Amino acid sequence: MSEPVLGPLPSAQPLGVTAARGVFWTGAGQIARQVIQIVTSVVLARLLVPEDFGLVGMAMVFLAVAQLFVDFGVGAAIVHARTSDRTVLSSCFWANACVAGAFAALVALISPLAGTWYRDPRIPSVLAALCLSLAFSGLTVVPGSILYRDMSFAKLAKAQVLASIAGAGVAVGAAWLGGGVWSLVAQPVVGGLVTLVLMVTYSRWWPALTFSWQSIRDLIHFSANVLGSDLLTYATRNADSFLIGRYVGPVGLGYYSLAYQIMLYPLSQVSSVIVRVLFPTLSQLRGQEERFRNAYLKSISAIALVTFPLMMGLFAVAQDFVTVVFGEKWLPMLPVLKILCWVGMLQSIGTTVGTIYLATGHMHVAFKFLLVAAPVLVLAFIVGLSWGIVGVATAYAAASFGLFYVSLTIAFRIACIRLRDFHAAIARPLLASVVMLVVVTVSTWILQQWGIWERLGTEIGIGVLAYAGATLLLNKRQLRELLAITRAALSKSVPTQA
Repeated sequence: MSEPVLGPLPSAQPLGVTAARGVFWTGAGQIARQVIQIVTSVVLARLLVPEDFGLVGMAMVFLAVAQLFVDFGVGAAIVHARTSDRTVLSSCFWANACVAGAFAALVALISPLAGTWYRDPRIPSVLAALCLSLAFSGLTVVPGSILYRDMSFAKLAKAQVLASIAGAGVAVGAAWLGGGVWSLVAQPVVGGLVTLVLMVTYSRWWPALTFSWQSIRDLIHFSANVLGSDLLTYATRNADSFLIGRYVGPVGLGYYSLAYQIMLYPLSQVSSVIVRVLFPTLSQLRGQEERFRNAYLKSISAIALVTFPLMMGLFAVAQDFVTVVFGEKWLPMLPVLKILCWVGMLQSIGTTVGTIYLATGHMHVAFKFLLVAAPVLVLAFIVGLSWGIVGVATAYAAASFGLFYVSLTIAFRIACIRLRDFHAAIARPLLASVVMLVVVTVSTWILQQWGIWERLGTEIGIGVLAYAGATLLLNKRQLRELLAITRAALSKSVPTQA
């Protein structure tokens, strides 16, 4: 295949400012969608019965794996190649359309089997209707990737938020009119359709009636490694819950699952936002070794600045936090939560390694690594089962730590990043977080006689002040850099030099 036509940067503004604005818009869009989702869930919970949610939840199990195949890595391939060739993009669109349509049809065809499995005759019709969202998702991949490639994060965020509003509005309206379970079905279907329309509108792109396998052969090869990596990651992330549910039981799985969800919060709220911006940013810097390295190191430093104190702070106040937020009946999950706090801290920066593989076009290396890492993690889970959910969490932490450094070593060789530079990038946020951890731990011991609500509030306040003070003392340079970038990103006029 000939060299792809590379798209230009979306504007003459510095790439750092573009990336900072991307983080702002991506984060703002994510917060907005979560608020919409929470409010909608509360309203629908009052208008519908639990059985309606259960039916959709059962149907979604069958859609989850199919959703991984809908993109099959083509979106990442487009961003990586930065191609704007109309034949390539159109061919990708039609390939995606065929795959998405095929999987939507396949899931619809096996929907009667899902009904038999769950022993509920309503499942097939619900699952078949939800397949429409798979089709819309497949059609959205290319126009969405064009916006992503061009770092048009404001347009992406607007499209996603407006689609969330549309889906939520239709769901609430249908529920109000007595739509029952179909209200919940309508939400992702309408949201997917609106997302498709807005992505096409904002990208100003429409596929040509052409298809060339030769033009996308290399992109498909790249995307196949992305798909393989996604499938292995999905299987590994669900293996612990599968094993606990089978051999420990639903009660143990309940404790483990809630602790795991809490651990994932910094990844979904901080790391994922930065990673979504980091991938196209690093793709723009491919071949510029020093700028690539600096952009990556500054990103992980920014993630550590937020996630390290969050996870260490949660570790310090875990008992009071669980008691106040979830109630004493959830205290058995406390040791698991404390262990997973360290896993979460590790994974918050470890998840960025994938962007190196993606941006440099070495997804085949990532796939080979996961072929080894996945069995190691699963074996660790199996060994840990002998000691229940605490054993699984401990084994998870130990295996994650070892695999973390192996992954770093492999990826950093590709990107010419030294481990000592990585350690230097996270050292100051780590040290400031350790200072906060010590201060909060001592405060918790001193405040033992206080009421639990007052104690937790005071612990959090002391932690914030301790971390702020330690950061100002130990990490003033990074704070100044972040403030400068933020001011530039939020200003209406930016300098034109790179």
